Amino acid sequence: MFSDFIKHYNIIRDILRDCFLYGCFSRDGLENKRNVSSRKVSYEMRRIQQYVEDEYIKADKDGRYKLLNLTYDFMKHSNNFLVNTYMTKSFTRSDLLLYFYALLFIQSRNEACSLEMIEDGLIDQGLLSIEKISSKTIERKLNEMCKSIGVLDCEVVKRTKYYSVSKDILSGFNDEEIKEILITVCLYKNIIFPVTFGYYVEQTLKDYLNYERNDKTDSVKIFNFRNLHFHPVIEELVLWDLLKAIHGGKKIKLNYHVPKRQDTGFVNNILSPYKIRYDVRHGRFYLVSFDESKKCVVSRLDRVECVEVMEETFNRNEFLDEFESQMCLSWSSISLDRGKVPETVKLEVIIDEETEGFIVDRIINEAPNAVMEKLGTGNYHITFNVNDSSEIIPWIRGYAGYVRVLESRELAEKLRKDWEEMLLSYGIV
Repeated sequence: MFSDFIKHYNIIRDILRDCFLYGCFSRDGLENKRNVSSRKVSYEMRRIQQYVEDEYIKADKDGRYKLLNLTYDFMKHSNNFLVNTYMTKSFTRSDLLLYFYALLFIQSRNEACSLEMIEDGLIDQGLLSIEKISSKTIERKLNEMCKSIGVLDCEVVKRTKYYSVSKDILSGFNDEEIKEILITVCLYKNIIFPVTFGYYVEQTLKDYLNYERNDKTDSVKIFNFRNLHFHPVIEELVLWDLLKAIHGGKKIKLNYHVPKRQDTGFVNNILSPYKIRYDVRHGRFYLVSFDESKKCVVSRLDRVECVEVMEETFNRNEFLDEFESQMCLSWSSISLDRGKVPETVKLEVIIDEETEGFIVDRIINEAPNAVMEKLGTGNYHITFNVNDSSEIIPWIRGYAGYVRVLESRELAEKLRKDWEEMLLSYGIV
């Protein structure tokens, strides 16, 4: 058997992407792609399957290869099952025992306790061996329970720290009010980023009702979420590091997986992170940053392995003009290279004026800097500029039957080939 807990989530994220979400590689296929042993890949795949329930995992066969992918029915499942993969924390048996013993000792004394009091008390009760765990380790765990976990409070008196169990911040609410808070959390946990925190808050409230109020509240299953993207949740640790770097004005290095460049695999340029973009339609995060020459660099977060936040700082105001000139007409993620000009796109929109007038309003709202010209009843020309017209192809497909591309010719040709390929697939042509 293998340990339930791992130290770094980067490994889990990598295997999730390639074996379950995007690549759907077999164990042997990933071994050839990443130059890692099939034993290690198999090891990590089994670990992931500990946290993701079988009902979400679909297995296909490609010859002798077994391909895994994730699937769910939004009508039946409202929880993001990928949040469970964050349970891969690194704890030893001694860590867990020390947390519980220290907490129970302080609770039993019903008073603030110093490190010396806690250490002596645990030794006297035979719960701790000073030969195995040092005072520094105990102090580090106590500080962690104060700052990271939040179950202890710390007060310094004459240079001595005294630890006590944190006050119940929910004591002012009755059971029904806490249940109302729980329902609110269950609604927003899927639609406000970062998502993972919402799930942890939900579980904390359920545990609180169960163990502190002795209320066995059932799971809240009153919401369905349509067109939610579950997969961005595995990038949230990366997103959090980037947000801290942006707000702190710290430069970064990205370990970035570059497709079809297996000779290099990663790029490690020093970047100044400027802004996070989220594509709601496709559920994809982008980092907009600038290199040392002030060139705009757009990075997909689903290709970032990890982030190194550096001590070197930068001033975000230095990139205001560059961001405006290089990204203001970006439809999603493509920046405008220096020396190039935006593309002009002109669409002809034909609708039934009485029943489909909303379509023109929607196009105007969705197209940046669009200019509309009405030619007649139900006939409009809409013109706007974009950095790269290839980005708007999926958007135009959503208006099939209503929209015809007049400019640019290259965009019209791409769409024509797409439609022709689709019609060939259906045997129409």
